[in-house]
Amino acid sequence: MNYKRANRSFLYMILATLAFTLLMSYWIILTGSSLSIFTNNALSELVVLIPAIAAILYSGEKITEVIPFKKIKISTLFMIAIYVITLFPLVSFVNSVSMLFVENMVSSISDEVLAMPMWSMLLSIGIVGPFVEEFVFRGYILQSYQRTGRIIGSIVLSSILFGMMHLNFNQFAYGTVMGIMFCLLVEATGSIWSSFFAHALFNSIEVIYMYAVPDVVSEADEVLADYGIGNESTYLMIGIYFVLAVIFTAIALCVVYKIADMENRKDFVDSIHMYPRQGYRLITVPLIIAMVIAVAWMIFVAAFL
Repeated sequence: MNYKRANRSFLYMILATLAFTLLMSYWIILTGSSLSIFTNNALSELVVLIPAIAAILYSGEKITEVIPFKKIKISTLFMIAIYVITLFPLVSFVNSVSMLFVENMVSSISDEVLAMPMWSMLLSIGIVGPFVEEFVFRGYILQSYQRTGRIIGSIVLSSILFGMMHLNFNQFAYGTVMGIMFCLLVEATGSIWSSFFAHALFNSIEVIYMYAVPDVVSEADEVLADYGIGNESTYLMIGIYFVLAVIFTAIALCVVYKIADMENRKDFVDSIHMYPRQGYRLITVPLIIAMVIAVAWMIFVAAFL
């Protein structure tokens, strides 16, 4: 696989996702009914997965040659669980900052989520979604980019695209941050099983928490809405989140470095900044078009929806 094909695939993903969104909106207007959130999530993941699989098959390479499905140690899974726990303060900080400007998208669909059986949401949000997204972004796209030798650029750009794929500023903000942290896991283990496990665990904890204390997310939104920009209490709360994020992110980086050592990848991680580049630039015209479309849609969502 190559980065140019990956960029074209991302454009197809954006176009397919927007087409699906508009089609569902038309369906709701026409019939007055909507798909269940379980079905909607499944179809949304499918329109992202199909372009990636089609590109791999078209290239003539085997999926296992493109996607690093390397086995990881059982002990590594325990370390990944610790890693996931350390990520929550960072995500909470980024989410709280974004909520000063845009709506919390998870909160906006919480009623739909809670109307479904918890097992179905754990399957959809906790298993299917993470697997597809790791396959596409930490698998297909990240690995295609890394063939240029631009490891750090690959991590950053694939994570930005992961955030953009959510097509709203709230999830873009913390999705990009999570994407970077999941990329670090892939680099530390050489396998997307590590990022899938982390992603699945993170999402599952959030789903269980949503069902266990359904009013917490909405109450947090109300607090930020009441305080707003310019209120000292808002800045104090975000400041506390920031301090916790700095502390726990430092711990997370230590954990991921230990994971690299356990998986015999420490030398690779240490040499990432010196990895030989092939001179290619990751940005291409189809990618720019995709990013412009995505940002335009996010602005539309923030302004009118």
